[in-house]
Amino acid sequence: MKAKATAIGILFTALAWTGANAAVISHNDITGTNPGLQNPYTTGITSDYSDDITASGIGRVGLTGKTADDRYNASGWSTGALDTGKYFTFTLDANDGYAINFSSFEYRAQRSNTGPTSFAFRSSIDGFTTNIGSPTATGATIDLTAPQFQHLTNPIEFRLYGYDSGSGNGTFSVNDYTFNGTVEAVPEPGTLALVGVGSLLMLGHARHTRKRMDIMA
Repeated sequence: MKAKATAIGILFTALAWTGANAAVISHNDITGTNPGLQNPYTTGITSDYSDDITASGIGRVGLTGKTADDRYNASGWSTGALDTGKYFTFTLDANDGYAINFSSFEYRAQRSNTGPTSFAFRSSIDGFTTNIGSPTATGATIDLTAPQFQHLTNPIEFRLYGYDSGSGNGTFSVNDYTFNGTVEAVPEPGTLALVGVGSLLMLGHARHTRKRMDIMA
């Protein structure tokens, strides 16, 4: 009984610590000739969890891809208020049996002289209604530690909007980006049941040992 309780205890500890250390969920240096002409751009995606997630890369909606090396460049940004039909997009999805825990989104960027001057970052969690962090024309680190960005087993899309452009021909590009966090294994129902039984066995074993020690005393 003691050996069985110990083995199940080790299993429980392993499950509890899965995905505990923050790492790179998805990263792209965006290199090469005219990446902005591809939609989406997926070349060069790296991840510490490449077997556990699916990443879309960076894409564009409502924009025109422009030539520029080593960056994802586009024009057609709104010259007025935020236009929800013009944005860069990133989608990440945990593979079956896994869940994503985000910690941050980092990116470096640049704009032309007539490119957008105001920016917003939003997610599909709330239908792209709430601004997240404070994105800028040169880049930012955006905190994603809020509860709504943890333990995600379904796809999530993030959108980076640019607006207040000096001209419709003005450009804005993302030069590289990184989603940081962890990806954890999600125990199957049978495994959870085993852990529950194991916990009860460990508790019963501890009580039995304590009672025996009280009798011997």
